[in-house]
Amino acid sequence: MPAHPAAVVVGGLLNGLSVCRSLAKGDVPVYVLDHRRLDSAMWSRYAHPVRTNPLHGPNLLDALRSLQKLLGGCPVLIITDEMALLTISEFRAELDGLFRLHLPAHETVLMLHDKARFHEFAMAHGLPVPRSEVLRHPTDTERLQALRLPVILKPADKRFFHLNGAPRLIIANDYKTADSNSRKLLTAVGEIIVQECIDGPDSNIYFSLFYHRGDVTIQFLGQKLASNPPGSGSTALCVQVTNREISEILERTTHEFLDLVGYAGFGGIEYKLDPVSGRLLIIEPTVGRTDWQEEIATLCGVNIPLAGYCEECELPLPPHERTATKAIVWQGSYIDRMRVGSHTIPPEASVIDGYWRWDDPLPALVHYPFAMASIITNLRRRRVLRGIGNYGAV
Repeated sequence: MPAHPAAVVVGGLLNGLSVCRSLAKGDVPVYVLDHRRLDSAMWSRYAHPVRTNPLHGPNLLDALRSLQKLLGGCPVLIITDEMALLTISEFRAELDGLFRLHLPAHETVLMLHDKARFHEFAMAHGLPVPRSEVLRHPTDTERLQALRLPVILKPADKRFFHLNGAPRLIIANDYKTADSNSRKLLTAVGEIIVQECIDGPDSNIYFSLFYHRGDVTIQFLGQKLASNPPGSGSTALCVQVTNREISEILERTTHEFLDLVGYAGFGGIEYKLDPVSGRLLIIEPTVGRTDWQEEIATLCGVNIPLAGYCEECELPLPPHERTATKAIVWQGSYIDRMRVGSHTIPPEASVIDGYWRWDDPLPALVHYPFAMASIITNLRRRRVLRGIGNYGAV
């Protein structure tokens, strides 16, 4: 691919690293914007690192304007960070003409970001979602009795998790715990959603990754094999969906969702198979940004970041380039794999690490020593705390 406009990737975590490597397959000049020097994408040979602090609010807008002025032209903006997405969506008019970017309407972004508003939207439009209750007042906890245990409690607005230290989720196995934790969380965040847990292993979780604009939809369908931590964490291991029936349901439901909300740009949807109803239920949409496990699509020949870049620049879409003859498993890291085990990996599958590449080794060489040091520090802290507890019990 000849020289074309630069791409600016906002966010340098593993998600951003996968986008940088995906764009490199099209020889795209990439600049990655982040506030942490040790984030993996900041060390990739395929990206030019640019520091800013923080990655949201007025400072982010200033950094983007300064970078565009330095680069010239109209770079493609690809967002990998949720807080950055909310800032860019709200102040998109200030960036208009400076960057190539498509997002849903800002009200749609806020609705899809907010778990309570999305649940109410889904119920009103017949989208398949878990049974849930939206709580806005302590007296609303009476409605918890209508839900089947166990339940998951979550802040409706995830900004309370990102900025204020609120729990991302709480699992309650009895109504007394659900009631007390709901009241505490309501006091902290003002609005929560309580969902019935969907039975079944993490391998019952599926996802659709996509770029959508007008009549063009680039889509990849994947399946989790394991999460870290199990049952509630980020993707640790995943593969491409091979079940034709499930693929058809995922593709149809995703297209219905895109049409219903008037979607534009990068995004994703996570589903879980409900063994009781046999339905694939929408757990959570990812709006306006790429997803944590985005690289599995590229590894399987569907390069969504590059396709979205080409669509933004009105260039021919890249061809699908799947060359492997056996299943490809993407693992978030070797540490994830050690924690969740290898029993879910299909026999003869090729496992590719999210950080390590022979042709791009620095992200892994920076990430793993610090990750291991953090694990060792936490283990030592737990041993000290256990020792204090044992001493106090004597």
